[in-house]
Amino acid sequence: MINATSRASRLALLGSAGLLGATALTGCGSGDDGDESSRSAGEERAKSPAQVVQATNDKTSEAGSAQVKVVTTASSGGRSETVEGSGVMDFGDGKSRIELGQQGQRIEQRIVDKVLYQKPPKGSGGLPGGKTWMKIDLKRVQAAGGTGGTEVSDPADSFAYTKSLSEKDVKKVGQEQVGGVKTTHYRVAVDVEKLAKGSPEQQKMLRQQLGDTLPMDLWIDGKGLTRRQQMELSMTGEGGGGASKASSGGKVSEEKVKAKVVMDFSDFGTDVAVKAPEAADTVDMTSKVIKQGKQKA
Repeated sequence: MINATSRASRLALLGSAGLLGATALTGCGSGDDGDESSRSAGEERAKSPAQVVQATNDKTSEAGSAQVKVVTTASSGGRSETVEGSGVMDFGDGKSRIELGQQGQRIEQRIVDKVLYQKPPKGSGGLPGGKTWMKIDLKRVQAAGGTGGTEVSDPADSFAYTKSLSEKDVKKVGQEQVGGVKTTHYRVAVDVEKLAKGSPEQQKMLRQQLGDTLPMDLWIDGKGLTRRQQMELSMTGEGGGGASKASSGGKVSEEKVKAKVVMDFSDFGTDVAVKAPEAADTVDMTSKVIKQGKQKA
């Protein structure tokens, strides 16, 4: 029997790009984390919950960058594993660098000029030709219908759906502190059709993985900047990382995997210095990823 939690752990470690891509911001405000966050609180309180969430994309895009901390917890069958990571994102040109770790394994991920680079953990199987980095051209994946799978999504290219949320999609939870900053907690139900960005293949795959809606929580400060994002996934089947499990009657059922992803943003306006790995150290996996995505769809 395949261990569903181990597969979920691999999804969390090697697929965190997709989890980021499903939820990450496209921008941030200005640099100071201090009391300035509360100066426009009155203005934000005057807006409806949906209006605040709708505006966070534009509000956050003005800052250009932020430090990010990511915690992904995957659980199945009473077992759970956690992957933690941190890095920086430039929400203007999409550059990012994230390092993730779990049980002594480390993976580094970079995005430069819409190309994703991942350095798999040691002992994970290796890459062809002794290369140390895999390369995936996100523009080619998108041109192919976005069917490369969520594991190759651009983490700076998917928060614009907030603009289309309606009042029924957003609920105000209350006031909470995040990283020492006063925020308002909102609960959002996102139609996966909006995440698919018009791609029928991607929409089909996302519905298979996630269902019709993706539950998400946002913590937004007084300037309209998102300080924390959280989503919870419940997945079964190959598309969602679930594992086949034989029941006592001999029938095969799908073991459900649950994953929670929490992203915290701080130090808005931070410098983001990210370079692509040396070409001699990379192997282009774009065509393979596109082919696999089409097979899943």
